[in-house]
Amino acid sequence: MGEARPNPWFTAVLALLVAGALVFSLYPAATTEGPSGLRFVGESAGRKADRHLYFYGGYENVPAWERAMHRMLFGPRDAVEKQSIDIYAETLEWFARNPDRTRPWNVQNTRARWLIALAETGQIEAFAEGLEVLGVGPEEDVLRATLAYAYGVEGETLTPAELRYGARMVPGGWGRDHLRMRLAERAGDMETADAFRVALALRGQEMRDRLRWLAAFVAATLGLGVILLLRRRVFTHPPPWRAAVLEEPWHAGQGFAVIVRAALYAILIALGLSLFQQHYFRPGILSMWSTLVVALPMLWLIHRHLLRPRGIGYVQAFGLTLRGVGVRAFAAVTLAVICIQWGGNMLISWLGWAAGLEGHWSQGIHELAYFGSLRNALLTATNVVVWAAVIEEIAFRGLIYVTLRSVMRPWMAIVLSAALFSGLHLYSLVAMLSVFWSGLVLAWSFERFRSLLPAMVAHGIGNALAVSTLMLFYR
Repeated sequence: MGEARPNPWFTAVLALLVAGALVFSLYPAATTEGPSGLRFVGESAGRKADRHLYFYGGYENVPAWERAMHRMLFGPRDAVEKQSIDIYAETLEWFARNPDRTRPWNVQNTRARWLIALAETGQIEAFAEGLEVLGVGPEEDVLRATLAYAYGVEGETLTPAELRYGARMVPGGWGRDHLRMRLAERAGDMETADAFRVALALRGQEMRDRLRWLAAFVAATLGLGVILLLRRRVFTHPPPWRAAVLEEPWHAGQGFAVIVRAALYAILIALGLSLFQQHYFRPGILSMWSTLVVALPMLWLIHRHLLRPRGIGYVQAFGLTLRGVGVRAFAAVTLAVICIQWGGNMLISWLGWAAGLEGHWSQGIHELAYFGSLRNALLTATNVVVWAAVIEEIAFRGLIYVTLRSVMRPWMAIVLSAALFSGLHLYSLVAMLSVFWSGLVLAWSFERFRSLLPAMVAHGIGNALAVSTLMLFYR
């Protein structure tokens, strides 16, 4: 391509190929039923529901202000407990519809957890009915009798050894801890029962402490951003960044040609990574840093065909410098951008929750981070926090937005680039609206401040918050 205009017909053919590949790859994700997108459905459902239930251990000692905060964030306690029970119930229904992806122990483990959750929330009648469909076989009989004995339902009498065996059949977690506590109470061993009760309360307190620290970080960040917004110095006296591509955008045809070719290369590389991926829990650093790997051709194409002919590099093109700006001005702008972005996202999430438009429980589950090694979790976090923030800002704000801006008004280019950004993040409606809002704010930030740096850092901190939530509560 270089300085010359690219062949529009060849670019159009490539665009059709890219569009077809995107539809082929994204359509299944958009139409996947319930938890079908998960690899380990029973285990993931158990981890999600268990952690929600653990949160309320020792809840009777929680101050009123903290309970109010929890209700604002998650809804009433009984609604959270019902959601956890519904996760187990839906998983059992999914197992029944997908026998080819189901193992007998998955069904038994999930049903045992579901029954214990029913009993612990006072739904004894539903618990007794559920015991009748636990299954047929020696192990199922022992498990049924153990659960019946623990929660005072008539059943077969077992020896202490059989009861201990029955308790071990329940997977480790909230359900087994409560079952053992109830068995100890029934046996009159109050010392053991109290030990389990204390352990459950400590586990709940630990999770609530983590939430407090996370909430404090968010509140402090938003507070600083609000102060800066009220003072308005950030907007009346913006730092002297000068992104060259905004001062003199490239021709739309050149930009579109790079977009199409970069997308095609990215799809081919992603396909190659999926074909040669190693074991699921040992995917290799190329797969874990897939965002960087698939973006390498895009970075080369931008440099080769859009920047080098103009005699500039990435720093000058996108304002990636603090020279003449200073750390304080950069921090002020970034905090203001984060405040606007997070404030809008929180409002969208709250309105969606109030309207009953929450996403499916299986969305947002990252099984490698849940169950994989700590090394792999950290490498994946680096991909999300660092590479995704840098690469997506260069791609959507640096390349796509600038290309659109060369043929339309900035506000139209901001909206369209944000729509494309949201369209490639196929989550729930509320989540996609949040991504769309983020795309609007980050593109506006680039236009207003003439630098991608604030958007990159804001993007990275937002992703870090999401990763921290996953690591702190579900790993």
